[in-house]
Amino acid sequence: MPNISSQQDSDTLKRVEEQINILSGILDRGRQHLRFPGRLEQRYLEFRNQRFLEIDQKIIIGGLLFYLGFSWSDFYLGGDNANLIFICRFLVTITMFCLLWWVPRSRFAAHMVTVAASGIFLAGLSVIFFIQLIPDALKYAYHLGLVPIQVFALVALRLSYRAMLVVSVSLLVCYVVMLLFSDTPPLSPELNSIVEIFMPLFVLFWLLLIGMGAYLAYAIESSARNDYMKNRLLALEAERLQYLTRRLHLLSTTDSLTGIANRRYLEECLANEWRRCLRSQTPLSLVMVDIDNFKDYNDHYGHQQGDRCLHDIAQGMASFCQRPGDLCARYGGEEFIIILPDTAPGEAAYMAEKIRESIVALAIPHETSEHLVATISVGVASMIPQADSSSDDLLRSADRMLYQAKEQGRNCVVAA
Repeated sequence: MPNISSQQDSDTLKRVEEQINILSGILDRGRQHLRFPGRLEQRYLEFRNQRFLEIDQKIIIGGLLFYLGFSWSDFYLGGDNANLIFICRFLVTITMFCLLWWVPRSRFAAHMVTVAASGIFLAGLSVIFFIQLIPDALKYAYHLGLVPIQVFALVALRLSYRAMLVVSVSLLVCYVVMLLFSDTPPLSPELNSIVEIFMPLFVLFWLLLIGMGAYLAYAIESSARNDYMKNRLLALEAERLQYLTRRLHLLSTTDSLTGIANRRYLEECLANEWRRCLRSQTPLSLVMVDIDNFKDYNDHYGHQQGDRCLHDIAQGMASFCQRPGDLCARYGGEEFIIILPDTAPGEAAYMAEKIRESIVALAIPHETSEHLVATISVGVASMIPQADSSSDDLLRSADRMLYQAKEQGRNCVVAA
């Protein structure tokens, strides 16, 4: 019968292995659509958002300062509308700075990429608006101001292919609409011919820039998602290894039938406690227990019921081991040993009697016993370890006391 902790570890290990299989399957299939299924997509977006707050937020701040730095051109080219253009530029910059400070501290922190994309679009839209305010042919100088806006969108939104594409295409559409419906200022024939050639080429150049940027953003986001999956798999594999190591330790130190420590672990702990008590010169007590007439119990009730009896009695005794150094272990067959470090002989004998009474209180039926319930015989020994003695001496002493308990009629405690 597995104990609760072992069962919980098995359930957790099963869930971890299921996640590993899901992630491995996704990696094997590839990610053409840049989207994970269900909860995994939400976890990735949380990871991407955290990365954006740590790294890309600084890029946004640098871009805003660069955007504000071009206010010199507003006064140089803006004419009568120079102050209006500067005020608009300043308001856009301040608004974005406020959002960059407030959003990460608010419940909208998970939408930082959307906020950044909206800010970039607003900055590009403001440049298109400024073009309408610049007098005469000087406005064509501001057309080139849309290029760094587009490049900045590619850099800042490189981890979000869709956001980059939406912002870029939206700005281009707004720009084309402006060209179609805005009035063309009077120009000289030479300059007008240049503009007629330049504008289609500029739109084509912008389209090529968006195309290359979309490809790069797709590749970068795909690579980021792939790296996230691999890192997640590594973390899950490490967690799986941890649970497997714990399970291996349990298998090597736990008795599978009773759920308590096995003899191998008992001998290891007894040797360690002996050395520790030898250094500190404190008493080490040992309680040796034998289930009375257990062979008769097995013959009468069968081995399956006998196994259940062993388990119930072992768990009942183990419940008395409350301190970190206390240990209840199956010594062999129907024999058990309890290690009690830093425990005086009187305290060990008192605890042994309480254990004996608790086993009787379990009232496990035993018709072939004179008590009609399962009982135990207990031998108790205590020693202050010395250099010329060993833990085997303590074991032999406890065994002698157990033998005396059986000689005295069983269902009793005998202490050295």
